[in-house]
Amino acid sequence: MARVVLFPPDMSQPEPLRRPYLLVAEDDADLRSLLAGAFERVGYSVVECANGAELVEQLQPAIDGAIDTDILAVVTDVRMPGVTGISILEGLHQLGVKIPTFMITAFGSPTLHRRAAQLGIVSSFDKPLDIEKLVGAVVETVGIH
Repeated sequence: MARVVLFPPDMSQPEPLRRPYLLVAEDDADLRSLLAGAFERVGYSVVECANGAELVEQLQPAIDGAIDTDILAVVTDVRMPGVTGISILEGLHQLGVKIPTFMITAFGSPTLHRRAAQLGIVSSFDKPLDIEKLVGAVVETVGIH
């Protein structure tokens, strides 16, 4: 009788199916949850980040040069505890990491918006947010997966 091998000998289980996702970084838990829900309703998978350090952790594969990262886009607040959204944008820009990024801020100014544009931001949105416009901008940029 032939022996059937379901997994290669060095693997106990198959790799999980990978699905492209959005990173949503916002320190206000209620707003972060609201944003995640809005993106999930139109079909996106979302990974939520409560602060800049969590966002950097989630971005690490892209920072390390992984070509096949599943990150579709980043939606980040500017002012968060620890690492700010703008400093993360500056780091990504310096490293040449190109992930569509959308900025949200309660402290928008022409100077901040100009700096974000220089760093390659797709769009910036001032709070209070028009969540439908933000979702529409993401859909227009990356499509729905």
